[in-house]
Amino acid sequence: MLCYAHFTAFTRGRHHCRFCGGIFCRACTKGRCLMPIKFRMRDPQRVCSECYKELEPLQGVLKNSISNASQSAKHDVIDWTCGRGWLNLPVGLSMEHEIYKAVNTLRSYCQVSRLQPEKSIPHAILNGASGLAILTVGKVGALFTYKLGTGLVVSRMSDGSWSAPSAILSVGLGWGVQVGAELMDFIIVLHGLETVKTFSSRMHFSLGAGMSVAAGPVGRVFEADLCTGDRGSGMCYTYSCSKGAFVGASLEGNVVVTRMDTNLRFYGDPYLTTSDILLGMVEKPKAAEPLYSALDDLYANIRI
Repeated sequence: MLCYAHFTAFTRGRHHCRFCGGIFCRACTKGRCLMPIKFRMRDPQRVCSECYKELEPLQGVLKNSISNASQSAKHDVIDWTCGRGWLNLPVGLSMEHEIYKAVNTLRSYCQVSRLQPEKSIPHAILNGASGLAILTVGKVGALFTYKLGTGLVVSRMSDGSWSAPSAILSVGLGWGVQVGAELMDFIIVLHGLETVKTFSSRMHFSLGAGMSVAAGPVGRVFEADLCTGDRGSGMCYTYSCSKGAFVGASLEGNVVVTRMDTNLRFYGDPYLTTSDILLGMVEKPKAAEPLYSALDDLYANIRI
């Protein structure tokens, strides 16, 4: 209906414009944007080139009113009456779910640090943090282990405030004297602005060594990692709480990827980059208020 090219099964498929309803090819429906409120859709939708030109001037208003980031938190953060209050799943399908998982991780860590201060992250390391990455990872294997998980990363501004969150995916491989399966909640302390810039890359690699022991409900892991990506390299310190049955010492390699589509669905801006999010160019989203409350509690314990 726009370029009049013939549709094909694989190279030029059919796509409906969500605004006007017309049928267009892939090349003519590359744009994604938020729709007016009457459509009752909070995720950016695929539209044709002509409708994109019409809707683009409205995106600033729509991002502040109907985007997922502008809504109140959907998940009840502390709900001990259901399984998800006790156990984070390794893969979250939305930013809202990642925020919920991150808050659960931070709340659990604060409880442990109050009861067992010797197992907490040293205050000097937290005070010197330039950012935090919080994610849940599943790990399984013998000798060779495989890891998969998702989470989010936030950077710490010079005034002590926090940036908007950016979603990440972690895939890893380990080798060593190890066997078992476990579920790990990670808090990764980013040391220095260069490490934050590394996490703002679309993809970066990390290499580290550590020891892991998990037996039953709780175990502890500490790792020191070197991260490198197309925007630089830096050091980070990894602390985690593990659940499962696992023991071993290993050399670990991980690939961390920014989930651009998850960020797009949350913020509703196709031009938004990870650097914009982590360097403080995006306002704190209303949907992430439970996360900022948990981060304030974490640092309040340090000040005390």
